[in-house]
Amino acid sequence: MDILFAEGSKKEYTELPKETVKDLAVEEITSWMSVLVEERSILTTLMSRVLKDPEDMRYRQEIFQDLINDADLRDGLYEAVSKVRSLKEMSGANRVANEKDNGLYTILQELRSISLYADTVRFLSELLNTHEVESRGLLALKEEMDAICKTEKFTQLGEDVKKMMDDISTVRSAVIGVNFTPDLDIESIAAVDFQPFPAKSRYSFINFAAGIGVMQHGGQGAQSLGMNSVNSVKYKDPLLVAMMPMMEKHLKKHFTAVRKVIAQYRDLDVKGITDNYEGLVFYTCCSRYGQKLQERGYGVCTPKIEETKEKKWELHGFYNIRLAMLREKNVVKNDFSFSEEDRIFVLTGPNRGGKTILEQGLGIASLMASVGLFVTAESCYGIPFGNILTHFPIDENLTINYGRLGDEAKRVREIVTDTDENTLVLFNETYSTTSSSDAHYLSSDLLHILKDKGAAVIFNTHIHELAKDIPEMNKWEGKGKIISVIMEIKDNVNTFKVKRADPDYCSYARNIALKYGVTYEQMKETKPKA
Repeated sequence: MDILFAEGSKKEYTELPKETVKDLAVEEITSWMSVLVEERSILTTLMSRVLKDPEDMRYRQEIFQDLINDADLRDGLYEAVSKVRSLKEMSGANRVANEKDNGLYTILQELRSISLYADTVRFLSELLNTHEVESRGLLALKEEMDAICKTEKFTQLGEDVKKMMDDISTVRSAVIGVNFTPDLDIESIAAVDFQPFPAKSRYSFINFAAGIGVMQHGGQGAQSLGMNSVNSVKYKDPLLVAMMPMMEKHLKKHFTAVRKVIAQYRDLDVKGITDNYEGLVFYTCCSRYGQKLQERGYGVCTPKIEETKEKKWELHGFYNIRLAMLREKNVVKNDFSFSEEDRIFVLTGPNRGGKTILEQGLGIASLMASVGLFVTAESCYGIPFGNILTHFPIDENLTINYGRLGDEAKRVREIVTDTDENTLVLFNETYSTTSSSDAHYLSSDLLHILKDKGAAVIFNTHIHELAKDIPEMNKWEGKGKIISVIMEIKDNVNTFKVKRADPDYCSYARNIALKYGVTYEQMKETKPKA
């Protein structure tokens, strides 16, 4: 089974361009979901893959709902993640190499892998049987773990592992005599006497250090027998290498038996569990963060993934998740919707009036819905977009070859080429690097071709005159219509609310003038310097 895709799924998705991943702050979002670098990488990868099949979105939603409804189940599943991670590290290429290596440490490593496999299967089975689960994904995982546990081979595996571990664990310490060369390299080991109890030194500091695990090299032999990984040559202490023949001789009666038992279990389907590692990380980390947002008073909802006749995708009471991540107070929520008729929106408003936050928030909401996640809104309805393309302000360091306008034009052409009617395109101050008249002309042509293609568009712009042309632009052929929306100002104060209206040029200008103290009244009251 694959915990990330519904049964029978084609497992199809669209990989977002790196520009979109950056513009939608995906890595920033995943950094809030986990402190572990590996987990962040997994989350970023999965959140950059827009699912094509709505059934896969619903399949993931069900699992998230189980975990959000049951915190103990979620915590237990995250505990399982660490077990699966360890199992994954010990399997694969290392396991193939181990089949040709009969050294003591390799045999012990394989024994640990088998033991961990048994423990992980048993843990998942007990966890999913203890908690009530309703999602197809977790029910399938439960059935698979239960089926493994009921097999005669798995029962025998548990008995064999316990017997081998009990035998080997009788070795707790070794008393040795070491001969050194003049430069303190190990020349030979004079004696090795294995004991069933931990050795004590007459130096109290050494006993204390050994107790808290400070003596890394001196403890490697015990670590190995305690089933910790020392498979890499760089971690093998010279003393242990010298002791190896004597250790193998001492453990010979166990060594042969262990090797024989391991050979019986080399065909275990470890991949059946480890292949779900990324999915388990995805569900546990994302659901924990969704719960955290709710506990802090920020609303989240499960999108209703259903297609309507109007092919609407609508959000009610939505906000940009980054505001919650930064713990902003009094977050303003908005409503927004796309349909067959309402496709392209020209967004204008004052500087720092919330245009970019709104636009980016819409992109993030569509992305999170399309990968099966919760959405930061009171409600979300419809089929999210199958692709998201963005053009946000350019990094000056990336424009050496083309210049800023040339780089913008190159990126715009790439976006237009990749756009279809199932694409959400977000432009943020595109063509702001050229004159107002040139920007007006270029923007008009861009909107014309996007209307031809039937794309859904937010065109966030400082070119207020573009909105005046909307009646004429709506005479163009193409799907839907172009609509003017603004970030509202009331009493010269930004409300951060979006509404359908023509640009209010005077309000924008006065709002900026008031902010910087350059209105006629403000400057008239300014007293000359003494």
